Amino acid sequence: MADALARAPRAFREQAQKGFRVLAGVGREHYGEIVDAVMRTLQNRQPALEELGRSLCLPTDQMSGLLAAAMIIVPLLANRGTPEEFSSEATKAGFLPTDVAQAIVPFAQSVFEKRAELGRIMRRAALPSQVLPYLADVEIVVDVRMDFEDQEVYEAVPVAMLHIDTDANNTEIWFQASKSQMEQFRKDIDAAIKRMEIAEAWARRGREQ
Repeated sequence: MADALARAPRAFREQAQKGFRVLAGVGREHYGEIVDAVMRTLQNRQPALEELGRSLCLPTDQMSGLLAAAMIIVPLLANRGTPEEFSSEATKAGFLPTDVAQAIVPFAQSVFEKRAELGRIMRRAALPSQVLPYLADVEIVVDVRMDFEDQEVYEAVPVAMLHIDTDANNTEIWFQASKSQMEQFRKDIDAAIKRMEIAEAWARRGREQ
């Protein structure tokens, strides 16, 4: 646990320090929401801030720190250590301010009690990112492409411009597509999701046998 804390970048450490103070003031009734936000962030590779921020009534800058703090506690305690060990090691490493160290223990305990479930979710979330670059972000902008005749617009059609980014350096793609191509793309995605749901159900049956 000490090694994992020591490897964290300085900027992340400073953000998490502020987040621990915010987390110390959050009611226990919100612990489950915070853990769920961490799990969604790990699964989707994008911070799950908006919905949680509305529930907690916190500004964006505090939410960023809170999620950073939770992103330290949840993965660590899902794999190793106890809440008391985390509090001690995080304080020694300069992550956890000493004046809120004890106030963090109840949240850490709530994570510790769900260790088996959270560990399984984290392992599942890590599997799709193995071997090939993993989808990190998708941006879609709709443009209007016009054709002119005698200085007047003769025809106009919508065009989608897409940017797909991955977690690997210099592995991204830009392309454009017509409306009919996007409609087919949506059908292909829906079909792939259905197959993934069938695969998940099959895998669950295998574990239960």
